[in-house]
Amino acid sequence: CEAVLPLAVEHGAAVVALTIDPIGMAKTAARKLEVARAIYAIAVDEYGLPPEALLFDALTFTLATGEEEFRTSAMETIEGIKAIKADMPGVLTILGVSNVSFGLQPAARHVLNSVFLYHCVQAGLDAAIVNPAHVRPFAEIGPEQRELAEDLIFNRREDALPRLIAHFEGVSADAGVAEKEDPTAGMTAEEAIHWKILHRKKDGIEVLLDEAMTRRTPVAVLNEVLLPAMKDVGDKFGAGELILPFVLQSAEVMKKAVAHVEQFLEKAEGSTKGKVVLATVYGDVHDIGKNLVNTILTNNGYTVYDLGKQVPINTIIDKAVEVGADAIGLSALLVSTSKQMPMCLAELDNRGLRFPVVVGGAAINKSYGLRILELADGRWYDPGVFYANDAFEGLALVDQLVDPERRAALIAATRAEAEAAKARPRKAVVPAAPEVRSAVPQAEALPNAPFLGHRVVHDVPLVRVFDGMDLRSLYRLSWGAKNTHGEAYDALIANDFEPRRKALQAQAEREGWLTPRFVYGYFPAQAVGNRIRLYNPQDVSEVLGEFECPRQPEGEHLCMADYVAPLDSGRMDVVALQVVTVGTRASEVCEELNRQGLYSEAYYLHGLSVEAAEGLAEVAHQHIRQEWGIGATQGKRYSWGYPAIPDLGDHSLVWRALPVEESIGVSLTESFQLVPEQSTAAIVLHHPACRYFVVRGAAGAVAVY
Repeated sequence: CEAVLPLAVEHGAAVVALTIDPIGMAKTAARKLEVARAIYAIAVDEYGLPPEALLFDALTFTLATGEEEFRTSAMETIEGIKAIKADMPGVLTILGVSNVSFGLQPAARHVLNSVFLYHCVQAGLDAAIVNPAHVRPFAEIGPEQRELAEDLIFNRREDALPRLIAHFEGVSADAGVAEKEDPTAGMTAEEAIHWKILHRKKDGIEVLLDEAMTRRTPVAVLNEVLLPAMKDVGDKFGAGELILPFVLQSAEVMKKAVAHVEQFLEKAEGSTKGKVVLATVYGDVHDIGKNLVNTILTNNGYTVYDLGKQVPINTIIDKAVEVGADAIGLSALLVSTSKQMPMCLAELDNRGLRFPVVVGGAAINKSYGLRILELADGRWYDPGVFYANDAFEGLALVDQLVDPERRAALIAATRAEAEAAKARPRKAVVPAAPEVRSAVPQAEALPNAPFLGHRVVHDVPLVRVFDGMDLRSLYRLSWGAKNTHGEAYDALIANDFEPRRKALQAQAEREGWLTPRFVYGYFPAQAVGNRIRLYNPQDVSEVLGEFECPRQPEGEHLCMADYVAPLDSGRMDVVALQVVTVGTRASEVCEELNRQGLYSEAYYLHGLSVEAAEGLAEVAHQHIRQEWGIGATQGKRYSWGYPAIPDLGDHSLVWRALPVEESIGVSLTESFQLVPEQSTAAIVLHHPACRYFVVRGAAGAVAVY
């Protein structure tokens, strides 16, 4: 505890706590709760770890031995999860599911794992450690096999274990019922519509809708057939059964279905669940997350007024007043732009307006959402501020906000959570003393710059850009497969992502919506304390400016300035600057695809274009290494906006040093973000000891390069 918990609190990390104490592993629900309470008292009450950062593993044991001691162990685990969740609000639970079936043959394990997982989730399990290939969808397990598994899990029969073993003797793990030629055969029209939305099949849905409307009104089809189907999609996404691109494909089917039904809706009937104004805050040029929220809300029956990106506060508020919005949704990518959110709340309060506000985006977390609920004068913003981690959490919040009874409960619960967070003690981070330095040695040899000043590179072959891409980042982050693992991940890559990537790359080559180019240069530089000082390459007596590089307050006390020769060494070092872009056309194509309702295609194309910019940054970096005459892995490049070099304002120095806008068409917003979005800027250091590290920022943020 003494070693781990202070680090977890400092860096905003979560911890997994097993229900084990000096007495041993907790085997009963009562003991599991007892141990969990003791851990909670230390982690939360003593060290100040937020409850939501604590994941309890209530432990489970194999049912395959038949030993009396473990016959009720699965039941005790299920009850332990319930007890922990009820006793300590906010904490999460996790479980290594397949332990329950250890020792059985594969076919039996898959069924027992699946049934046990289902009941654990019903008890409140938040996260599961399980190989997707070793479970089956609960709904696809027949009643006989389900009963056999439940008899063993709940210790309902003395012979439960031998009956389960006998049933699966000689059965292969992949045995199952062959899929029907038409999966919707025998379904009603309503059931088939639901299936098509869930399985992303557009063909023939209009015929099914027409049949459904012979029995139901158009409004009933919308509310009782289409919206529940989209809710099912959201539930499966939340459970990790669907990746985001598949959700967007379901949304495309939904859009087609709604467009067909809308022909028969009378205006007077009113087909909207509510009105939401969405905007990416002023100064922020990124809106992919906000676009996803628009898609999900629109396809779940809401009227959305999407104001785009870089939207001033007054524009947002005026639109909400004009349309009588039920909620305002604000998105921000960066810490600097997230400051627009409390400013918007203050303006709403000053005008006496009572719009609830949902906030989200990469720059913020739930703690931030709770903090800004409190206005500058100490009052709470009464209509409420609510943090959404993703589009479906935003949908769930808006669903509650448009229901007067549920809204009141949500506001009260959020207020109570904010008050508890405010009262929780926080550990202060003491900055390192000015004289403290890391143990990073000065570089023995400084490479000669091939030239001083800048150069521009146009017409980089796209094949080089694609070769520079990190496919893991493309697939897991930009294309949404971060929670897909094992055989399911391999199948997704082989059957979907790889063919799609190659087709998109060929399309980019053919249609020209990626135009890679970069500007770079070498500049004399020295370290001055925690700053990197840049000199005019034509006159080293002239200082162009300095980059501030915060130092780790604890641990190794690393700072990027330590990788540059210090002023008092008498040596003049050199650093490189680079700015790359793949142009504006990709964003324009994405916007057009979204307008056409081709959400998944826009999502895939956007992801590829962003990763192409990163691939081009790698090409530029390797080009610099070759010119410097250093190894292919020596040195590192660092981009602004993270706590190790947090000040986006430093981009202005890069733009003074390099003719970025004139040469490659990349401009800066008032908040120093790059336009077009598919662009990056970096400083490149050559020091052999360069590595990526973490620094805690003033707001408690963590950067991992």
